[in-house]
Amino acid sequence: MLDHGSIDHGTANTADAAVREADWKELHWRLRSLAQQRVALEAEEASYLVEAEESHLYKRLGYSTMAEYMERELHYGPHAANERLRVARELINLPLIAELFRDGELCFSAVRELTRVATPATEEAFLRKAQGKTAHQVQQMISGLKPGDAPDARPDPRRITKRVVIEVSVETYAMWRRTRTALDEEHGERLFDDDALQILCRRSTEAPATTQGGDVPRPAVQTAVTTCKGCKQSVIEGAGEALPIDQASAARLTCDAEHIGDLESDELTRVTSAIPAAIRRKVFHRDHFACVTPGCRATKHLDLHHVRHREDGGNHSMSNIAVLC
Repeated sequence: MLDHGSIDHGTANTADAAVREADWKELHWRLRSLAQQRVALEAEEASYLVEAEESHLYKRLGYSTMAEYMERELHYGPHAANERLRVARELINLPLIAELFRDGELCFSAVRELTRVATPATEEAFLRKAQGKTAHQVQQMISGLKPGDAPDARPDPRRITKRVVIEVSVETYAMWRRTRTALDEEHGERLFDDDALQILCRRSTEAPATTQGGDVPRPAVQTAVTTCKGCKQSVIEGAGEALPIDQASAARLTCDAEHIGDLESDELTRVTSAIPAAIRRKVFHRDHFACVTPGCRATKHLDLHHVRHREDGGNHSMSNIAVLC
């Protein structure tokens, strides 16, 4: 028996636990409800954006484009405004995706990715494959596909890109601008950002070329390419991540490579060079350790390449090999 005024701590703890259980469930429900409402509002906004663009609402307020209107009045950045508009236009012809978007079942990030590749004929199949996936997983699912492809189509490595976003100081940014200009001047043309960044990465890992009779340049950090024996798909190793590449890129990367053998075999395979070392040395000296492309003055990040491709019957003779950047 309990004395008057005493507390049964076991009962109290049970009651507290029940309250906490109800609290977190209620909190979870509220957050989920807000998420669905937010997505539904984004879907509603998408339909209004199409109407506003078609009716030229932005002109009535003195703006030259719908994107400018969205930036000024709806507080979107330029890229976000263009993406919202693109998605809104695509949803007109994708009713199944639009319906799930309106119901709050498919978030904008997932809708954005699906509208890059889905068509009226394929949207149902894409929705089935996207079910239960996060937005990031949906992005990976459609990577390498083009509009009209089925969800299970083989990705095209040439369509796969990676976004690199960095934040630097003003001093570093100015240095980057000067470096980009210097690279353009060195190559005699305006380089794409992808080409410029690749050159900088290679320069940081490659020993400088020399004309003093020493060995020809070899990267300090090697690029590893693996090709499947069955499907012939090649991947390049990116510090723990295998990234698919197209056949042309694989051929370019491996035409002056060292082959280590079958990765599924226990055989002690001797490393062999695609181009004999003696031929490699001679070609570099013959071409004066510089790219032989007319007008190019590059003396760094150099490789040997076959004039007539190996797959077309080209051999490793000096007349068929040239130094290129």
